[in-house]
Amino acid sequence: GTPDAFYTYAREVAMLDFCALTDHDHWGMRFVDEHEEVWEELQAVTNAHDEPGAFVTIVGYEWTSWIHGHRHVLSFTDSAPMLSSLSEETDDPAELWEALRGTPSMTLAHHSAGGPIATNWDFAPDPVLEPLTEVMSVHGSSEAMDSPSLIYSPLAGNFVRDVLDEGYEFGFIASGDSHDGHPGLPHLSPYYSYRFATDTRPAQLGTGGLAAVFTEELSRGALLEAMRARATYATSGPRLLLDASLGEEPMGTRVSPPDGEVELSVSIHATAPVRALELIRSGAVVEDLTPKGPELELDHT
Repeated sequence: GTPDAFYTYAREVAMLDFCALTDHDHWGMRFVDEHEEVWEELQAVTNAHDEPGAFVTIVGYEWTSWIHGHRHVLSFTDSAPMLSSLSEETDDPAELWEALRGTPSMTLAHHSAGGPIATNWDFAPDPVLEPLTEVMSVHGSSEAMDSPSLIYSPLAGNFVRDVLDEGYEFGFIASGDSHDGHPGLPHLSPYYSYRFATDTRPAQLGTGGLAAVFTEELSRGALLEAMRARATYATSGPRLLLDASLGEEPMGTRVSPPDGEVELSVSIHATAPVRALELIRSGAVVEDLTPKGPELELDHT
């Protein structure tokens, strides 16, 4: 379809609150980094659909490095330079972050644990420009090797849980990576349906991802502030509501170790009965709560 149809579908059919069309810098019919008019059109259409308070669109593209991995580059303004992963000035993550420093921008590692290309975590993510990471997309889960809907061509030791244990700090999001004009809803593309159905894994039709953000208002500025504060969570599609707090501190907050015991509280409002709630620390499940009955709402401390 067209960029205009993409955003119309996102708002009117998928009923999203915010959305970004992140086309590849150099992949597809016309490479965006070689055709300035394409990039200008993408930004213009994105801005035309932005309506603060009702539906927010974010200018963005996909930095498509086949050496260091793919990254979404988001700009929370009306325009942004196209920083290609083929340019000598921005062909590694450190150079990309340096070029973006001081701007209302953000990058997000994409399908980081496997296909089509894994992320090079030797570049420690910039704490301001990359405070979040993607754990789920149509390519599968990059959370851990034992997670459901595992990403294809997984690279052991390159999952999000692995780099958390290396000391990196992240909030989580999930993304669509739809490539089929249906943002925010299960994938309808025959390509994904065929590949997932014939892969060695069980079929996971409709697998994708959504990002949830806690914010007091729906605007580009408020979304950027909340995302930099890691006030986010990820889902593989279901639009459940999730809240977690440690003592009085909300999700995403960086806190010092408490002097004594502190309560971790979780509240879930789901779209189907909750099967289990797992608490994972340092890569291991340390608590597993199984509801006694079919609960759509679950509070646990």
